[in-house]
Amino acid sequence: MIGNFGYSTNEIENQLKEYMSKQPLSFFQVAQDESGEIRGFFGAIFSDPHTLRMFGPYATDIENEWEEISETFFEKILEKYKPQKDIKLRVAFTKKNKLLKRFYKAHGFAQYNAERTLVLKRPEWQRKSLEIDDLSNESVEIRPYRDTDFADFLNIHPKGAYFNARYIVQNLNDLHSLVMAVLDDRVVGYVYYEDFKADGFTDICFLNVLHSARNKKIGTKLAKKAIEDSFKKSKIKKIEISVRLDNTAAFRLYQRLGFKETVTYLAYELKL
Repeated sequence: MIGNFGYSTNEIENQLKEYMSKQPLSFFQVAQDESGEIRGFFGAIFSDPHTLRMFGPYATDIENEWEEISETFFEKILEKYKPQKDIKLRVAFTKKNKLLKRFYKAHGFAQYNAERTLVLKRPEWQRKSLEIDDLSNESVEIRPYRDTDFADFLNIHPKGAYFNARYIVQNLNDLHSLVMAVLDDRVVGYVYYEDFKADGFTDICFLNVLHSARNKKIGTKLAKKAIEDSFKKSKIKKIEISVRLDNTAAFRLYQRLGFKETVTYLAYELKL
């Protein structure tokens, strides 16, 4: 498995249409044989002006064609983007995908992150939600993002994240939600999540709280809001979130909410 794409054909098709319409500098290519049959695919989009997220390479015949197709695609990526300054190439894939790990390490990529994916299914939440303590806290407001929140949001959002703050706010819609936590008239946290209705799941992409506002159950309130909003939609059957291996506090939070660990993703990058 490779990070960044959905699971079903319909979801991947929807993502590609969105990327190609909103990302004029995106790069998507296919490899075809003489009969016109597609034998491989590779893509890349900018998640910020200096970070290129890569999809693949994929090949239908891994044993005989993957290496040749992958090398050809990668050469085209370098040819297209190497002349630009301060560009980082980033890719994510599961720990079990030794083929991609070997390929990217051979091309100079270095690991910069590792995250475990956790999953919460609707029946588990229906049971777990009854066990969660009362989170009523009149001093903390949980509400949708407003344009006036951007400076605070930018301050909280991790630097170097695969989606930068401006990219997130520019792509908010019915499927992409950004919810803020406000304490004493100041934004102190947020959660950003995306719905993949064709695949029946929501991905909680980011959840962050200012260090000075922690230990007030704000993270729990934000997570609960994202979960409840997602499961109100009949097509959403489960929720996914990725947590850094060293973030034990977040891991314990999501376990308390009923999330179960499924798979670990490795993230690699190359600075051109």
